[in-house]
Amino acid sequence: MASTHYLLANPCAGQNIGYLRLAVVGDSAVGKTLFARQFVETLPEVLSHDWDPLKPRRTNGDDDGAEDDDDDEDDYVQTQALTERFSSTMMEIPWDNMDTDDEVPARNLVFLDTPGYGSVIDARTNFALFMNHVSQTFEEKNSKISPFIEVTNNELMRSLVTGVGAHKFIDVCFYLIVHRLKPLDIEYMRIISEKVNVVPIISKIDTQSEQDVQQLKVHVLKTLREQGVSIYTFRIDYDRLIHMAETGQAGGPPFAVSNVPPKPSSEDPLDQIPFTHAMNELPLLRKLVLETQINNVRQFTVKKFINWRSKQIALQQQQQQQMHAPMPYLPVLQSLQDLAASAPTIA
Repeated sequence: MASTHYLLANPCAGQNIGYLRLAVVGDSAVGKTLFARQFVETLPEVLSHDWDPLKPRRTNGDDDGAEDDDDDEDDYVQTQALTERFSSTMMEIPWDNMDTDDEVPARNLVFLDTPGYGSVIDARTNFALFMNHVSQTFEEKNSKISPFIEVTNNELMRSLVTGVGAHKFIDVCFYLIVHRLKPLDIEYMRIISEKVNVVPIISKIDTQSEQDVQQLKVHVLKTLREQGVSIYTFRIDYDRLIHMAETGQAGGPPFAVSNVPPKPSSEDPLDQIPFTHAMNELPLLRKLVLETQINNVRQFTVKKFINWRSKQIALQQQQQQQMHAPMPYLPVLQSLQDLAASAPTIA
């Protein structure tokens, strides 16, 4: 049973967020579920959460012999399905029940939690699950646009980019990385970026030194630029982002996020060695996504849909032309028929 928890909030700020859909993607054991929860659970604008309760993982003491993994998704069960987690930053009238004037939580902030790629033998299975969901949102919206009325891209942009959100597209995909950038991460980010604004995140920075995180930031940015991967840069060019990473300036991707639960105090001297990790940039990331850059995020999302739709239209036109084009063998067939008609008839 989903749980609903009401909090004090700033209703005006929450109203400004409108409807927004986010996704968290990455390999297994990178902390996706914890990241999603931390992103929204401490937001002062949130009125309520409607998240399914998480179930504890099986431990070594279970009869099935399942192993307990300390690095797993914050010690919760991994699922092989997409999970939508809802939060509300505003109230709305339930239009499907016109007999009441009572407002209900809008569930306007949606986080799509995805299974890790490493949780199955074939990583493409879980990735395809996510991409099929993304493609379906595009196809559903496109099916509602009348094919008998010519709609310009500018008209589509004006109708779909609103201050409260006018679509069910995923606006931002947070792609989580821990310790290193793998070739699979690069290819997945490349494919996702065609339809979603991808924002790389370096998670679990509590397990890495500040210098390690800084070096990983530079490596991620340089590699993605060299590989031609188009991430959402918050209107900052790659050269500027690399300079910021090299000099330790916050403000752009990849963002360093602390999403590791605090360990219990220990008297072991080895656990008391001073360790300086990078600054947690989660508050800055939330401010950019939910406040200062939210309109730009929505515009880029709709642009991706329009580009996809233009390619679909071009493909359909090409297929129609091929269907109506004369077949290359028809002239030869006609010549054979003419020759047969002119041949003498044998009695």
